[in-house]
Formats: sequence, structure tokens, C-alpha cells
Amino acid sequence: MQYRVYKETDIEELARAMSEAYSEEPWNEKWSPNRAARRVQAILGNFESIGIVVEEGDAIIGGLLGYVDPYADEDFFYVSELFVVPQYKRHGIGRNLINELENELKKKGISVVQLMSIEPNEVFYGKCGLSKDDVSVLFKRL
Repeated sequence: MQYRVYKETDIEELARAMSEAYSEEPWNEKWSPNRAARRVQAILGNFESIGIVVEEGDAIIGGLLGYVDPYADEDFFYVSELFVVPQYKRHGIGRNLINELENELKKKGISVVQLMSIEPNEVFYGKCGLSKDDVSVLFKRL
């Protein structure tokens, strides 16, 4: 397996891997290739975005996508997506993606990582050193 920073030519493969990763429990989502590619492009089009991919052979099997979020006295990094295709889950790939991200962020002098998670994934993120913040996520469907 190889971990590396994404290239523009990875968009479709990242979209495919993300779609596959979210097709099973607990999400059971059905992403069209176009919607998945739009999602990946939207994230990677943000300010100082970073995408880390993991490959097995010629196939992307996981990714971490996010962007720098400038704040009052320091920059945060917001992780929008972290995914691994089903057959490679529970092999340490997600944790390695976070480690690779942390290495990239240290080079940039960024020391805070933020993300939103569904409850079933909180144990995984806790094992990676992330903890709950005091901020609540609020939304309204229109």
C-alpha cells in the first residue's frame, strides 16, 4: 500500500472509492458517479485543501479530504471525508490516513484537526486521538 497526496487525475477514482465506502452500514448511501465526483471536487476546491490517498496496486482504496479553516489566532484543518473501501476496513488504513495528514499539517504549522462524525465512528476517532468538542452541530432542512 502506498499513501500519497492526491493529484487532479485522482478525482474519479476518489469518487469511486468514496461511493463504495459509503454503500454499506451504517450509511447505506447510493452515490451516483457524478454526485460523488462533485463532492470530491467541492472539498478539494476549498482554501488550501489537502487530499491524501491510499493505493493498492493501481486502485485507490481510501482517502482523506479536507481544507484549512483559518480562525482568529490559528489555522484549523477541517476533515470533510475519510473513507476506506469495505474490503480494506479494519486494517489500520484509516488511522494511517490520519497519521499521514498529521505529518502534512505539521509541515504547515497547523496543530488542530476538526471533523464531524456519526456516533458509530466516535470510538475509531477516539483511538486516533480525537475527542469531542463543546460545539454542537445544528441544521435545518428546508
